[in-house]
Amino acid sequence: MNRQNPTRRHVPIAPPVKRFPWWTIGVIVICGCVLFGAYVFAENQRSNYDRFHTMRTAVSGDVFFGPVFVDDVPLAGKTMSEAKTAISEMLAAQNAGVYELFLEMGNQRFRLSSADIPMQWNTDELLQKAYSVGRKGSLEQRIRQVDLISEPIFLASAFTYDREAVREIVDRVALELHVPEKDATVVAFDVANRTFTYTDEVVGQRVDGEKLLSDVYARLDAKNYNTPVQIPLESVKPLITRSELERNYTRIAAFSTQTTDDASRNENIRLSAAALNGAVIMPGGTISFNETTGERTLEKGYREAPAIESGRTVMDVGGGVCQTSTTLFNALVRAGALIETRRPHAWPSTYVPRGEDATVDWPRLDLVMKNPGSMPMFIAAWYENRKVTVEIYGYSLGEGVRIDLESVTTYEKVPTEVVYTYNPNLSVGTTKQLKKPHTGYSVQTYKLLFEDDREVQREPFYKSEYPAIYEEYEYNDGKPPA
Repeated sequence: MNRQNPTRRHVPIAPPVKRFPWWTIGVIVICGCVLFGAYVFAENQRSNYDRFHTMRTAVSGDVFFGPVFVDDVPLAGKTMSEAKTAISEMLAAQNAGVYELFLEMGNQRFRLSSADIPMQWNTDELLQKAYSVGRKGSLEQRIRQVDLISEPIFLASAFTYDREAVREIVDRVALELHVPEKDATVVAFDVANRTFTYTDEVVGQRVDGEKLLSDVYARLDAKNYNTPVQIPLESVKPLITRSELERNYTRIAAFSTQTTDDASRNENIRLSAAALNGAVIMPGGTISFNETTGERTLEKGYREAPAIESGRTVMDVGGGVCQTSTTLFNALVRAGALIETRRPHAWPSTYVPRGEDATVDWPRLDLVMKNPGSMPMFIAAWYENRKVTVEIYGYSLGEGVRIDLESVTTYEKVPTEVVYTYNPNLSVGTTKQLKKPHTGYSVQTYKLLFEDDREVQREPFYKSEYPAIYEEYEYNDGKPPA
C-alpha cells in the first residue's frame, strides 16, 4: 500500500536544452582541406609521374629533343642522320652564294667565290652540341636539363675556307698578269762591216703575290666582300737596254801572230781563220776549234805543210793551223774567256811567248774555250800579208780595263844524250836523224788585269809542260855510231 504525502505535488521536470557543437565546423574544414590537399598531391604526383615517364622515354631515345634549331632547321624529334641530311641540303643550296670577291687591276677583273673554293662548315660540332642537350649526368639531371629550357635554342653555323685553294687562285692571277722583262740583245754581227743588230728591251710587270694573298685573306676573314681587292702590280726594268748595248758593245780583245814564208802553211792558216770568221760564243757556251773549222782535208783546199808529230817534224795536211788556234786562244783569253781544253805543243812555238801556245790535231787534240759572261762573243778572224789576226767583239770589260798574260819558266832541262835506234830497212852504213834535240820546260802562266795600264790583279792561270826531246837517229851499219 502506497502512502502519499497529501501536501506534495508531483511536478514534471523539463528535459535539458541541447546546444550546436560549433567546434565541429573547424574539424570539418580541416578534414576537407586535408582531403583536398591529398587529392591535389595525388594529382600532382600522377602528373609528375606521367611527365617523368614521358621525358624519360624521350631522353632515352636517339633523337634530338627540346626546341633546338641549327640555322633555323628544327631538330626536335630528328635522328642525327636526319638532322645532318636536312642541314646539308640547306647548306648545299647556300654554298654557291656565300661570298663573292673580285680582284681588280685597271679594267681587268678576276672573280673569287665560294663556288670555286672548298668550304668547311662547323655543323658537325653544332649538331653534337645540340644533341648533348639532356644527355649529361644521371637520368634526373638529364630531365632537369631539358626542363630548364624555357626558350628555343638557336645555333648558327660558321664556315672556314680552304686557304691553299685561295693561294692557288691568287697564284694563277699573278701568273696571268706576269709579263717577263727582256733585256736588249745582240742578234747579229756583220763581220764585214763590224756592225751589230740589236733588239729592244721590254719592261716587264709582276704581281706582288704575297701582298695580294694577304689582302685577300684579310677580306675573307673579315667577311668584307663588297669592295674589290686592288691587285698590287710592279714594273720590272730589264738589266740591259739597247742604248747600253750600243754604248758598250765593242771590240774587247785582239791578237795577231806573224807567219812564215811557207805558202802551203800560210794557205792552211788562211782557210782555218776564214772558218772561224763570224763565229759566235753564246753566254755560258763554248767554242771548239776542231768543230768550228772541221777536219782539215785536201778536198777543202788544205795543203801538206810541216807539223809536229810524236816529237818530230813531219809533213801533214793542214800543217800550220796550230798558229791559228794559238792566235784564237790568246785573243779569247784577253777577252775574258775561260779554258776548257788546251794543250801546249811538243816544244815551244816561235810566234808566241813560251807557255802561250795551243796545239790542235784532228780529232785527238782540240782547243775549247768558254764564254763565262752574259753576252755573246763574236769572232772576226783573217789572214793577210803573213799575219793572222783574231778579234773578239762583246760587252766591254770596262773603261780602261784589259787582260793580258805573263809566263814564267820555272824549270828547264837541256837534253844531253843521243838516242840511236837500229833499223834494218835502211841501207847498210846509213844513219838518219829522226828527232832534233829540244830543251824541256815547265812554265807557269799568270793572268793579269789592268786598269788604265796599271796592274791591279795577278793570278796563276795555267801551267805548260814541254818535255825534253833527245836527239834521235836510226842506223844500219852493224853498230851505233860513236
